[in-house]
This record gives sequence, C-alpha cells and structure tokens, in this order.
Amino acid sequence: MPRGALDPVDLLELGVAEKLHRRWDYVLVAVPNELVARHGPSALGVPSSALEAAVLSSSALGSGAVLVERLVALALHLLGHLWGLEHAETGPMRPLSGPEELAPASFPENQRRRVVQLLEEVSQTRLEDARARWSAFSFYWRTLRKDPREILGAVLGYRPWRMPLYLGRLTAAAAVSVVYFLVTSDAWALGAHLSWRAVLFLAALSVMAATVFIFSGQDLGRLGREHAWREQLARTRLVLLGTLGLGMASLWLALLALSLAGAWILPRALLADWMGLDPTTEHLLRYALFTATIGILGAALGGNLEEEHEIKAELFFDEET
Repeated sequence: MPRGALDPVDLLELGVAEKLHRRWDYVLVAVPNELVARHGPSALGVPSSALEAAVLSSSALGSGAVLVERLVALALHLLGHLWGLEHAETGPMRPLSGPEELAPASFPENQRRRVVQLLEEVSQTRLEDARARWSAFSFYWRTLRKDPREILGAVLGYRPWRMPLYLGRLTAAAAVSVVYFLVTSDAWALGAHLSWRAVLFLAALSVMAATVFIFSGQDLGRLGREHAWREQLARTRLVLLGTLGLGMASLWLALLALSLAGAWILPRALLADWMGLDPTTEHLLRYALFTATIGILGAALGGNLEEEHEIKAELFFDEET
C-alpha cells in the first residue's frame, strides 16, 4: 500500500531474492512509499553495491512527465553507485540535495567508458554456468580471483573504518571490556607475560573470530531463497565479510590506542605490584595488544546485540540519496 514508510533493508533483501531467482545482474526496487532514513531527514533512494541492488521512492518526485524524468534521473544515479562510480560535477552522478535537482543527463565520457567496461565484464559467463559441481572453497576462491580489484573497491567504498561509530552497542561492549581489563590485577599478571608471538596471534584470531561470529549471528549471508551456487551471491558475501573484517580491524586499532593510554596513565608502582615485575614500555605495549584483543571479543558479543536491521544498514547502504 502507498502509505507508511518502508525500511530500505527489507526492500533490498526482497530485490536481491528476486534478482538471484531471475538471474538478473542488477535490480531496482521502486515503491510509492517514503523510505525510512537513518542518517538524514529523508531519503529518495538507497543503493547497495554489495548487493548490486538499489531502492528508490517516487513519493516526493511529483507526477506526470516530471515524475518520469525524475525517476529516470534517480535510477541512473543509483545505478551509477552500483557500477562503482563516484559523485561528479556533471551527469547523473551529481550530488543531490532534493528532488527538484533531478533531471536526466548523460554520463561524462570517462564514466561512460567505465560503465561499458564493467558491463562487458558482467556479461561474461558466470561460474555456475561454466561448471555444475563446485567445492565451497573453490567457488569462493574463483569468485575472488575473477575480479579482486572490483571486490576490494566495493569493500573500501563502504569506508568500514566508520562502522564502529554507528554501531553503539558493539563499540560500547568493546570499550567496557577494555576498561575492565585495564583495572583487573589478574589480567595484568597474564597479559604482560605473554610472548609477542602469542599476543599477535591472538589479535589476528580475535578479529577473524569476531567477523565470522557477527556475520553468522546476524544472518548476513542469508540472501535469496535458493541454495544453488551463484557467483553474485558469493561476491556479495565476500564484500560483506571484507567490510565487516576491516571494520573489526579498525575497531581493534582504536581499542589499542585506548589501551595504551589507559596503561600509560596507571601508576607504575601499582602495575609493578599487579605484574610482579618492573613494567617497561614493552610490557605495556604487549598488554595493550592483549586488552584490545579482549575488547574485540567483547565487540563480537555486542555486535549480536545490535538490531539486525541497523547492522545490515551499515553494511548494505552505499549512501542515502
């Protein structure tokens, strides 16, 4: 019904299911309803390059010939995001501040060449059409090898280092874990005596474990209504995993800085009593690495306390147009 605001997350998931079922390359979901906006007062459309899908609303686009022109302009803008284009001063990728700025335009020559090149690559045979039987590792590895630059570009385009700023429960759980371990004597006795190899291994393991834990706990890989091998679905999962993994790594670096500051502020006499030795800079750094690692595990628990739609919005949305 054309009444009431709709959540773009639900519409994107609906579009992806339809895209995979019908074996489309891209999908636009158009609705007459307003869209729920998370980072602004309103949203005309929401593109997701990870899902290769976009949602657009006609609620504020007028009627008649004006509606048609604005729909075309908005659709081209959203498709440009799906194709990895950046905002530009001219053409469909001009930044928008309102529906009155929407007008059909041609892509500049450099963007047009980029789009043609991308669509030529997309039109190539997909992996599931090349062979019927695959192992999971082989299929995902071949998907990654087919276009690693495009997948990495999609991951970086999400600016995953900003993710902890928008996921309050996840970040709060991580920060509380760090503060608790900074003022716990038994933790100092353990963490400061770990070897460099141990703390670095635990740090890498914790980031990977937190990524997988949140990815599975929030059902981020459950897209579509089919279980057959799909290159598009494999690409989407790789982008989401990469974005979440870099987000966790960025949070770990922030927790490391917090741990170092906390360790440096605590009195040396107190630390010597807790650690059973005279603390050096090396001891403090090793303990900060250990504490940041514990914080990431706390973030994994906090991440699964986040509302499912909120964490999906941070991972799915390129922007709110």
